[in-house]
Amino acid sequence: MKSFFKYLLVLLSGYVILIISVVIFIGILSDSEPIINDNSYLEMTLSGSIPEYVTPNPIEELTGVSNTLDMRKIRENFEKAAVDDRINGILLNIGFLQIGYAKVEELQHLINTYRLSGKKIFAYLELGLTRDYLVATACDSVFLPENSNLFLTGISSEVTFYKGFFDKIGVKADFVHIGEYKNAPDQYTREDMSDAQRESLNNIIDQFYDFIINNISEYRNLDAEHVKNLINNKTGFTGKEALENNLVDGNSYKEDIVKLLRQQSEDPIRVSGATYSGIPISSLGIRTASRIAVINIVGTISNGNDVDDPIMGKLAGANTIAQNISAAAKSSSTKAIILRIDSPGGSAIAADIILNSIRNAAKEKPVIASISDYGASGGYYIAAGADTIICSRESLIGSIGIFAGKFSLGGLYKKLGINSEQLKRGENAALFSTNSLWSPSERQLMTHLLNEYYINFVQVVANSRNREYDEIDNIARGRVWSGSDGLKNGLSDTLGTFYDAIDAAKRMAHIADDESVRLSYYPREKDFFSELYSFVSLRAHTFNLLSELDLGVIEQFQNHPLALMPFIIEWK
Repeated sequence: MKSFFKYLLVLLSGYVILIISVVIFIGILSDSEPIINDNSYLEMTLSGSIPEYVTPNPIEELTGVSNTLDMRKIRENFEKAAVDDRINGILLNIGFLQIGYAKVEELQHLINTYRLSGKKIFAYLELGLTRDYLVATACDSVFLPENSNLFLTGISSEVTFYKGFFDKIGVKADFVHIGEYKNAPDQYTREDMSDAQRESLNNIIDQFYDFIINNISEYRNLDAEHVKNLINNKTGFTGKEALENNLVDGNSYKEDIVKLLRQQSEDPIRVSGATYSGIPISSLGIRTASRIAVINIVGTISNGNDVDDPIMGKLAGANTIAQNISAAAKSSSTKAIILRIDSPGGSAIAADIILNSIRNAAKEKPVIASISDYGASGGYYIAAGADTIICSRESLIGSIGIFAGKFSLGGLYKKLGINSEQLKRGENAALFSTNSLWSPSERQLMTHLLNEYYINFVQVVANSRNREYDEIDNIARGRVWSGSDGLKNGLSDTLGTFYDAIDAAKRMAHIADDESVRLSYYPREKDFFSELYSFVSLRAHTFNLLSELDLGVIEQFQNHPLALMPFIIEWK
């Protein structure tokens, strides 16, 4: 059977290589830059969890398999469309956005900046939810079909607790956390929210709710109390009702909206966001001068290299990030470095490796931390190495704390009829065993280590922010802060978007205010042959999974100190 799978793998690999070779040949013969006609309009679809940055993949670029619009492409598309005489305007299809409110605010900023060009931008909602609508309100006009629906539900956050389930199946969670707000283990060790977690979440929800009310009030020119009344007492609207309440500007369908973008007698020609992202930004005379490096730190911080793990999701590998920072620091053409952070934290050791590389880079050139939705725990720890920290009002930052733990599967094994016996030498030899809870001496050992990590974390932040240890300790203890509260507490230097980080980098690198800097994004485009090898290896790994389960990624988070945000918020 194994020989059969090996033969099948070789056969499939051969086909893959043949197909890719044909695609490469076609790609060489064709023009790589899209043709944009006069009298065109840009249509972009904003939906789902828009990633901060997706590393360019040569295979996907050639095959066109991935049309993912990340924040980088969206920013550049807005910049290009504003100055491109071939583009009459923009139509945004917005639906089911699963992004944080910091990204909502940044999209609003991009739309507002684009509108300064004098060109029109329209939003089209087939079905609108709160975040969809917030982005849409920044446009010149918002359209919703008459028989469609808009739901303005306010905001809620749900936390799921698994202790009762674990009790039933015989699994026990054993965790130590430093800081009463460091509540990440609570979902495994408690059956409900602690007072500290409830306090922290309520504070964040209050601020985000105010953000919703104030934005709708400002953009739609409605009284704030009236907006609250609509959310609390109406909530759901047909397209007709939304128009009657001045929440939208028309009940048109998409084909009717396109006609509003006419500049000539004929209807404009559609250009998709994915196609337009293939136009080099430098071809329009922007982003052509001094170079600023943008190091993307996206996902849960882990050891090793960046990886998209099927279980853990996007992992920000310390080795990859440290190498990127070092490369940018050594580049003679790079004038400054922006750390674009969208991470809830992760491995404390991995975060420390990244911090060390940031400190070394800061000796060579200015380093600016720009925080997107998340810059918490380990994500904030690495930001502390920058010369300045910029975040959105709606970013989630702080969470200065640490925890570690493990799961004992001994009870589950007994329920399954599995028996395990242990022989050991050394009082704490079973520290990493998954068959038992920590002994008193093992718990004491872990508590000591975590206390040392916490003291170091607080001291790193205190040194970075020019504050006393006790001042930072008072606002630490694992508590998550909004960007606006973080600024009040001295955890950041200013509020702003990614473009404010660019402006700060230019000032610190003594680049003229009116100079359009070139942005070099890291990670860089993947090497074609390395990506081809990874592509084939992934298929081989899939076959290996038939006989064994690779838990390496999970193991690096079991029993290890974690500087991880106590909750990932999914707003309903």
